[in-house]
Parts: sequence; C-alpha cells; structure tokens
Amino acid sequence: MSSGFNPEAFDPHDPGFLADPYPTYARFRAQAPIHTVKPFGSDWLFTYKDCKQVLDDTEVWIKNAPSDEPPPYGQFGVMSSFPSGLFGSDPPVHTQLRGILQPLVDTAIKSASTITTKIGKPLLAAAKQHGRMELISDYALPLPAGVLFTLLGIPNDPGVWSGLMSWQAAIVAAHDITQSAAVRGGGATCSMAVNTFFEGMGLSDPGATGNGLFARMCAAFAAAGLSPQQVQMCAHDFLVAGYASTTFLIGTGTRSLLRNPEQLAALRKNPRLTNGAVKEMLRFDAPAQLVDRGAATATEVGGRTFNPGDRVTAVLGSANHDPAVFTTPDQFMITRRNAKAHLSFGDGIHRCIGAPLAGLVAPVAFKMLLAAFSDLSFDGLAQWQTDPYLRAVSSLPLSF
Repeated sequence: MSSGFNPEAFDPHDPGFLADPYPTYARFRAQAPIHTVKPFGSDWLFTYKDCKQVLDDTEVWIKNAPSDEPPPYGQFGVMSSFPSGLFGSDPPVHTQLRGILQPLVDTAIKSASTITTKIGKPLLAAAKQHGRMELISDYALPLPAGVLFTLLGIPNDPGVWSGLMSWQAAIVAAHDITQSAAVRGGGATCSMAVNTFFEGMGLSDPGATGNGLFARMCAAFAAAGLSPQQVQMCAHDFLVAGYASTTFLIGTGTRSLLRNPEQLAALRKNPRLTNGAVKEMLRFDAPAQLVDRGAATATEVGGRTFNPGDRVTAVLGSANHDPAVFTTPDQFMITRRNAKAHLSFGDGIHRCIGAPLAGLVAPVAFKMLLAAFSDLSFDGLAQWQTDPYLRAVSSLPLSF
C-alpha cells in the first residue's frame, strides 16, 4: 500500500482513531474499501455506495444471518430465549412489529418539542447557577432521556429516571468488546433489569402508568395477539437506543460548533438554520458509526463475493464523508444542501424508528442552549467513548 498505509495494522480502539476516525476512513476508501477487521470477524465497508447497498438490500443482508454457532448458555445467554424486539428482528417479524409501533410513535412524539422545552429550561438554569457546565451529564444526557421517559409514560419518581439512565449507560458500555468480563456482565445484568422493569410496568395498575407510549404498546400488542415479552423487548430497545443518539448528537454537535466559530456565528444570527445544522451534525459525526449485517444468500458487494453467514459492517461514519457524495466532506458546513443524504440513522426498512424524535428534540435543545449562553467556550478536553461503534463524547466541559 502506498503512503505508508497498512490496513492490517488498523486498531479500531486506538485513542487517536477514536478522537478523529475520518483520516483513517479516507485511507480505507481510497486503498482498501472493503477490509476484514479481525477483532470483529467481519468485512468493513467504507464507501457510501457499498454501505447503502447493504442497508437497502434487506432480503440479502439481514440482522440474523444463518450461523453454525450454538446458542449461548449461562445466566446471560438465557436472554436469547426471549423473542426479538424491533431492533433485532428481520421480516416478517420486523414488518409486523414496525407496522404496529410506527403509528404509535408518530402520535406520541407530537408533544416532544414542548416536553423538551419544559425539561431543558431548569437544566440550563441550574448550569447558570453553577457558572460552568459539563455538557453531557448536565444537559445532553438528562434532556433527551427525560423526553423519552415522559413519552413512554415512565413516572418521574425519585430515583427512577436516574436509575434507568444508569442501567442504559452500563448496557452501552458493555457493547465495547475490549471491556472486562465484569463490565460486560454488568451490562447484561442491567439489560435484564430493564426488561424486568417493563414487565413490572405491564403488570401494574394502568392508572399508574397513564396513557403513555408503553401503555399504548401493551394494548396494541395484545390486540394483535402478541406476547407481553414482545412488548418488553421492544420497550427495552426503545430505552437503550431511544435517546442515546440525541445525547451523542448534542455533544458532538456542540463541539463542532465551537470548533467552527464562523458556523456558530451564522447559526446564532439565523436560528432558522438549526434544522439544517442538525442534519449536518449527523452527517459530520454519525452517532452510530458502524452497523452489522449478515448474508442470507450468496451475493456480491463492491466486486467481492459473500457467502451465506458472512458478516459485514457498514461504516456509516466513512460513508458520510465519502467525497463521491458529499463535496468537501471533512468541512463542517451547516448550510450544506445534501446533508440529509447522510446514513446516520441507517436506511431501508431498518431506518431508525426514533429518527423523527431526534429531529424534534435536537433542534429545540440547540436553540435553548445557544439562547441561554452567548459566550460558550471549551473548559477542558473532550473525552471520547472507547467503542468504535459509537461517535460520542463522554465528557465535554464548557464555560460561559
């Protein structure tokens, strides 16, 4: 390989790569657009064209590819006995679940903007009193989490919301394959806890949970003849992934604005640019950088043949920086005309069901943040998540 680039030496957990993966992605697109990444046992796809083909061709590329491996055993493997939720299923199960859930979600999120304002204002007021802000823990995490919990109908009793956020954080941390057995086991335990929490909600007095999204899911699934376990697993999926992308987006988006003061000034001057700015934030730093699929049948991608059971990983972060689709892709530009072509929420039938919710919460969150503080600046270095699947700052200290 030219330019001293050795794809075999690629370490997806290298801190330098995690802090800025895009130069590495560019080298792969140019010199090794499909490459086997050994720690993950899959072929990573780095071009927009290849990623989109895999995301769109859902009859060939599925989530549960045929495998000769036996099902896992042990205290955590028993979870495989539960039915798949929305995020882990393929048609026809996915088609049925999506058909039930999509109209429920579309109705529930109509109040998302109002709820975002209601929850966000006291968070920003508290930050003003402190004189500084740790963006993630003080704002980017509790705001979208609170919106989702409210929409689901989870009561804001002392400790409930904070406990759920702690469980979700443990589950996300356990996804990193480099973590210790204790961390990964802790994540599995918290996953069981979330499942049991929703089981308890389903068994509780309907008057206690109100008319939130979860109560409507229970009624709709029962009417369709589906089991309570299927409701629990779908609710589990919503809680684990339903607000994380928005948290990551607020963190990396704020960082991008502060690193590009001319873009920040343009947004302050014209807040009507916020929706487009959010799309550019999603393109520039996709919250989910990687998506896995498996081949159901023999097929071809990018000139390479894949057999049933072969695994690929669509590198969404690289696709979103492919110059074949995006002009000057490494430039953060809030008025970019085709930013909406990003693949940050996937594509095809598995496009993230929560994408419209993020599209409602994030613009309000940014408008409130910039209106509250006219002189935001960095007050320390950003700390990055250690999982290459995620593009997220775990800490971003700010002053004003």
